[in-house]
Amino acid sequence: MKLTRSAVAIAAAALVAAGSVPAVHHLAADGDASKPVTTLDPAVSVVDSTIAAPTSTEEAPKPSVVDATPSSEAPAVATTTEMTVVDEVFADEDPGKLASDPVDGENPEVQGSELTSVPEEPVGHPDIKPLQEAPKTYKGVDQRWVSIMEQNKDVWKNEAISVHSPSMDRDIPVAIFHATDENGQLVDNAPTVYLLNGAGGSEQDSDWIAQAFRQMFDTYGRAGVNVVVPQEGAFSYYVDWAAAPPVKNTFYKGKQMWSTFLAHELPQTVEPYMNADQDHRAVAGLSMAATSVLLLAEHNPGFYDAVGSFSGCAATSTPLPWEFVNLTVDRGAPGVMTPEHIFGERGSDYNRHNDALVNAAKLKGTAVYLSTGTGLAGEMDTAGYLKDRLVKLGVDEGDASSRAFANALTLQVEGGVIEAAMNACTHDLMVKMRANDVEVNHAELRNVGTHSWGTWRDDLKLSYDKVFKQALGLDK
Repeated sequence: MKLTRSAVAIAAAALVAAGSVPAVHHLAADGDASKPVTTLDPAVSVVDSTIAAPTSTEEAPKPSVVDATPSSEAPAVATTTEMTVVDEVFADEDPGKLASDPVDGENPEVQGSELTSVPEEPVGHPDIKPLQEAPKTYKGVDQRWVSIMEQNKDVWKNEAISVHSPSMDRDIPVAIFHATDENGQLVDNAPTVYLLNGAGGSEQDSDWIAQAFRQMFDTYGRAGVNVVVPQEGAFSYYVDWAAAPPVKNTFYKGKQMWSTFLAHELPQTVEPYMNADQDHRAVAGLSMAATSVLLLAEHNPGFYDAVGSFSGCAATSTPLPWEFVNLTVDRGAPGVMTPEHIFGERGSDYNRHNDALVNAAKLKGTAVYLSTGTGLAGEMDTAGYLKDRLVKLGVDEGDASSRAFANALTLQVEGGVIEAAMNACTHDLMVKMRANDVEVNHAELRNVGTHSWGTWRDDLKLSYDKVFKQALGLDK
């Protein structure tokens, strides 16, 4: 993510003002990171009792995958009346910066046995159709995830589809991967894991498939689990917005009703289509989406068996987290988009309804995986490590050296500041959960690590091994 100097200064100043020096986690002598660690002292505000949903926005009941009929009504908050069409937006994020791998180079192809059975034709669904063409990035080129899926279809059955969202009145591109067992046989009635992308998403080729496909396959390709990745929603926080976006561009294509889509419309559409187990599912997300997945679990108690929040900030309604939201959404439409469009006025009932820290008590009964680094540089943030990876991708050694140095500097400065803030947020959430007798099933508290893809790739498998596998009933 390429932040401006002023943005970095604001973030750094916010950390200093809050006293948010990252907590460094010392492993036990046996290397067990799951044992108790030092956490930040809780502020009084983090143990406030969970508030009820605002009366102006009726909280949806637990969704039924088969029978739920999602409401298409927007939250009862004043909406924007005019929309400006923006022809060109210069987004701040370069997806090759805060990721251990750049996005250029050859698409990954996984190694594994080919599928050993031919699936029956899908049952079909009126709101699902094959994706006709690859969606475009903000630079106007095809998003990489579509070609990566096509190249690997013989090893892991997948489909690039569009799913109609009644609440947003448009089709949403979605990647689905069908469950296969260790022998490559397709599995019916398997649980589903939903993966949400971070701020830039597929619109900036910074999505799970473009950045972590090998790890997706290594984790889920033979685990008997369906995987679903929505491929729209950059800079949206994946919630039902308080107001319509004031612009229309690559990132903001119209009405933003992501809570409704993700918890109601998408599962009731894709799970029957994939012959999935409609009683067991989990959801995970990184960075921006690490907030979103917590809210999905809190607003739909019992619907998700497990949730994985990687390098995120649960809070949204207090001053410093609000500024983090502002820095994120401004990148989608610089100088135009503000957090008020998403959450309403800061500290309002609707904002607090969408504050995952305030509502942490509602995570009780859901298995939780949390992760954070400290912002201190690790091996994966060094120029030497990044150069080696670039060279392996076929980049000329001289070019790889200069690019690796620039990327390492970005990771260690900007990525370090961001992850230090997420570190403080994560410890606040852990304190709030424990104060409300909510179990943190596994917290991956790293002594080092910046806000980057290297750790999130690790989180993908760790979250499955440590939490999701058992929560989904697959550890037998």
